Amino acid sequence: MRILIVQAQPDATSFSAAVEAAFTKGAEAAGHVIEVINLINDGFSSDFAQPDLDRYHGKAPVPGDVRDQQARIDAADALILVFPIYWWSFPAVLKGWIDRVFIADWAFKFQGGKVVGTMRDIPVHLLGLGGGSHEGYRKHGYHTAFDTQVATGIFRFCGVQRVHTHLLLDVESGPEYRNAHLETAERLGRSIAP
Repeated sequence: MRILIVQAQPDATSFSAAVEAAFTKGAEAAGHVIEVINLINDGFSSDFAQPDLDRYHGKAPVPGDVRDQQARIDAADALILVFPIYWWSFPAVLKGWIDRVFIADWAFKFQGGKVVGTMRDIPVHLLGLGGGSHEGYRKHGYHTAFDTQVATGIFRFCGVQRVHTHLLLDVESGPEYRNAHLETAERLGRSIAP
């Protein structure tokens, strides 16, 4: 399998990077090929700027950097997003990547007055890392909110039904939590299937 990891944390010493490395270790041990996009370190602009507006209004083609990202997703058999949770959501760079890449005529289309998702139904795993506790997230309804906003509102909207959310929480609560999360990430890498 060819697995595309999209990383939204530039710091190579971050826990996000450690989770990415653990997942990669497990996936490579299972014989998968890994490609990583580090949005910040790779210089991807998350700004929905004039070229994107011109494309939206039908005045210009899809910008080259967006076509490149789409081609990388199209070539993948699974998509993994690894990100710290900022203010109950994605970091801005990851949201901007989705805004620019998951566009009409690639991720979805308008057909007969309805929106139809056009992305291939590949497995998508969302690995969100947070300092808060599962108890706090449950208390505030975050699991449901995240599923509604991201799993359904983005991926299922675009035709991807196999969306799996993994919230790796309590990362500030001690090494036992981080070690357990690294084991989870490696196990997920080993077990991922088409």
